[in-house]
Amino acid sequence: MVDLVVVICHFKEDLGWIDQLKNPYVIYNKNPKNEGEYDFNIPNYGFDTVAYVKYIIDNYDNLPNYVCFSQDNPFFHCEEFLNKVNGFDGLSEFCPLGKTYERDNEYVLKQTIDYAKKIGIEFEEPIKFINSAQCIVSSKLIRSTSIDVYKNIMNSYDKNSIINQTNYLIEYLWPTIMNFNDKLELSLNNCRK
Repeated sequence: MVDLVVVICHFKEDLGWIDQLKNPYVIYNKNPKNEGEYDFNIPNYGFDTVAYVKYIIDNYDNLPNYVCFSQDNPFFHCEEFLNKVNGFDGLSEFCPLGKTYERDNEYVLKQTIDYAKKIGIEFEEPIKFINSAQCIVSSKLIRSTSIDVYKNIMNSYDKNSIINQTNYLIEYLWPTIMNFNDKLELSLNNCRK
């Protein structure tokens, strides 16, 4: 079995599906009503990437060979999520777990590029993204971005707002941050049967 940990950002969705995972998982809970029920409690700001970035920072020197980043209802973006994760063979450095798009709206692209420059993220166009940043990524790719960049990202979140533009920009840049933007193929069929 591939050395893979599933990092789940949880707020309110049913997590009954986690019993079907073949790999270990870590749950970051953002719902104050569930405090103490899961591995870690984090404040409810930002999107799922807050949990992902926290996991990377906290485990940067001890990452498993692969990390799967998932929201608490991964099936919304990837109906074949369990099959993809449980069947992952480690033959690829990454695996998108959602539809992949190119960030081509001129205004949003400019905001995305400006944010990348501000945080110190190297990028090249076209900038591609995955719904909710759900993916499996090798530790090699994760660590090819310095921990300081991840800390810059964490510090850039608006801690007084659950939804704001920064959250979207991080999601748009996730394959760039994870260093597989140039290899990511655009597809609406990444997670269909």
